[in-house]
Amino acid sequence: MAIEVSGLSVDIGGRPIVSDVAMGVADGERVGLVGSSGSGKSMIAKALLGLLPRQASASGSARLGGTEVIGADETTLAGLRGRYVGVVFQNPGSSLNPVLSVGRQIELPLKLHYDLDAGDRHERVMAMMRKVGLDASLAGRYPHELSGGQQQRVGIATALITSPRLIIADEPTTALDSITQRQIVDLLVSLVDGAGASMLFITHDFSVLARATSRCYVLDRGRIVDSGQTAGLLASPQVAQSRRLVEAARKLTLGGPDMETL
Repeated sequence: MAIEVSGLSVDIGGRPIVSDVAMGVADGERVGLVGSSGSGKSMIAKALLGLLPRQASASGSARLGGTEVIGADETTLAGLRGRYVGVVFQNPGSSLNPVLSVGRQIELPLKLHYDLDAGDRHERVMAMMRKVGLDASLAGRYPHELSGGQQQRVGIATALITSPRLIIADEPTTALDSITQRQIVDLLVSLVDGAGASMLFITHDFSVLARATSRCYVLDRGRIVDSGQTAGLLASPQVAQSRRLVEAARKLTLGGPDMETL
């Protein structure tokens, strides 16, 4: 599922947070959105999902698979979320429902969007748990009983259980250690590519972006200031904000000081 964004602006209480953003993701493409904390990355994701705060207002255009989401009613948005668009959130410990077991957590999107019997749902949940590397014995456990990496695997399974055409991953590795980050990024990329889906991968870390995307946009203070092939921006950043992000990645890269290991 493609994303087409043009002239997107978001204000909160009259204060501009995102200004005149234009970006796109083609069918089957993995694209990054990178920027420092507070640059407006997550606000763009929320605008695409129709999940902006009540006090926020959005203008411009954002189309998911040809459907305009800016100004769309909740029925339209609810029909996209979960079934056609899956979301992997930043902190699985807070985004997962603490009173639902792992199995029920993953099963919920199927119950909401498809008319399947209990046996069929169970088989699909077990198959998805295997795909994300979770043992079937964890199905009856609750999020607080899992490690951070296991929680994020549950989040990925929940996002992908309905075979969505687009995945929006909003800082999905921030709360994880470097080894688990690498595992989660590689797992997400493998599953997205295997499903032939598109992905918008949002992060502040260029070293993570290098593993997850082939092309990216750089966001600074709510505006797109750079874009291009991820490898090219890493090798020779031309814009000040891109250089700062690349330098930070060189210091804190997943693979150590050598960016060639990414």
